[in-house]
Amino acid sequence: MNTFSLNHTVAFAKMPRIPNFLKLLDARYFQLVFLISLLLFGALARDFSLTGWQVLFTLASAVGTQALWQFALKLPNRHRLQGYLSALVTTCGISILVRSDVTWVHPVLACLAISSKFAFRFGHGESRGHILNPANFAAFSAMMFMPHAWLSPGQWGQETLAAMWMLALGVSVTGKVKRWDVSLTFLAVWLGLLGARLLWLDYAPELAAAMWIHQALNGATLLFAFFMISDPMTTPQHAVARMAYATCVAVTAFVWQYALFKPQGLIVALFAWSFTVPLWNWNFHEKRFIWYGVSHSG
Repeated sequence: MNTFSLNHTVAFAKMPRIPNFLKLLDARYFQLVFLISLLLFGALARDFSLTGWQVLFTLASAVGTQALWQFALKLPNRHRLQGYLSALVTTCGISILVRSDVTWVHPVLACLAISSKFAFRFGHGESRGHILNPANFAAFSAMMFMPHAWLSPGQWGQETLAAMWMLALGVSVTGKVKRWDVSLTFLAVWLGLLGARLLWLDYAPELAAAMWIHQALNGATLLFAFFMISDPMTTPQHAVARMAYATCVAVTAFVWQYALFKPQGLIVALFAWSFTVPLWNWNFHEKRFIWYGVSHSG
């Protein structure tokens, strides 16, 4: 080996191993990068009907509620940033999904969403955890109980570039938290059912294909698949159970939306099936997921 090659080999060996460093990061940092990017894209390119004050009050409510619970329960991460990442992720989720013509709705939903993590829990010891995805619970509450509130799930359009961006980042995050199976199972079943419906309705092949692609490249569907149903804290711990769970959610959402002709099938189905997660974990034993550097308190 000549001196030039040797010097470059040594220099390469001394370079920081960024992939190894990234492996040590809490996956919620990646979620935040994605969700903040999506929120900014919507605000700047899609003109979301969302004010800066609504986002600010939502953030203050989510972080404040998280702090209140953590200090009241004397949780170990109450003095660390990682103890509040869930509140930041929930803030983004609520800001993306929920719309209101008044300011108080978003912070109230944030308070309810964060409180649900501590109020609805199951298991004992290190296996104890919450069962409701906070953003999903907030969206369900807004739809069912909140005046002046509505959901806006299809606000990104179906541009291929935006959908592929969401898909790529979604895969990276779910891969990091090892929940790609539930995301891909849900998408396979959901899109398969949508395709079967179009065939059953006997659309012309070209029209059916265009309609299916339009539905497949829906930003709300990809957001749900990669950042809601794939939440490692609120989905079954065992891989087989997760795939069965994702199938149940997809089928229920399809029936709700296309057989009962009611809106927001994905939100309703995930909320309903969340209460069965303890049963899945009881019958399919697996060690509970823990965010890097965060205690089992979630």
